[in-house]
Amino acid sequence: MEATKPSQAAGASGPVLPTRLAPPRRTVIRFYRPKQRTWGPFEAYGAIVIFLVLVARFVPLARWLPFWGCAMREHLGIPCLSCGMTRALDWFAQGRLIDSLLINPLGFALAASALVGCVYLVALPLRLPRLELRLSERAGTVARYLVLVGLAANWGYLITRSLLTGAP
Repeated sequence: MEATKPSQAAGASGPVLPTRLAPPRRTVIRFYRPKQRTWGPFEAYGAIVIFLVLVARFVPLARWLPFWGCAMREHLGIPCLSCGMTRALDWFAQGRLIDSLLINPLGFALAASALVGCVYLVALPLRLPRLELRLSERAGTVARYLVLVGLAANWGYLITRSLLTGAP
């Protein structure tokens, strides 16, 4: 029996040539002005936020939904990651920024980014400068870990505040 080469066994028709790898992606952070009026992520986020604010204002979900509330707080006695977020968004909209930040820092950050999205949506005809952010593979990994650490820190804050003050 004749010994076959690995390239022949796999069905390759010829020798394996070394390929030239593309250079690694670099992190790019820049502002640019779009040439025409287009929807970007900020505008889409702003439209979603405006829709949700209108629903929250005119549809009494808390009265209609029997499961409204935090099941984790009811059963385990500790707040979930989003406990207090509705109040944080509501208080941010009322201008109570410090209260919003203290009740749930993640809700405050989402409300602030929603405000930026609404500004971009309203100012769409002005073609405001947009942020282009392309992360290298390493920077993307670091950013993902930082987001996870931030979520864990927010949850730790909510649990600590709940245990120390007894507040929801």
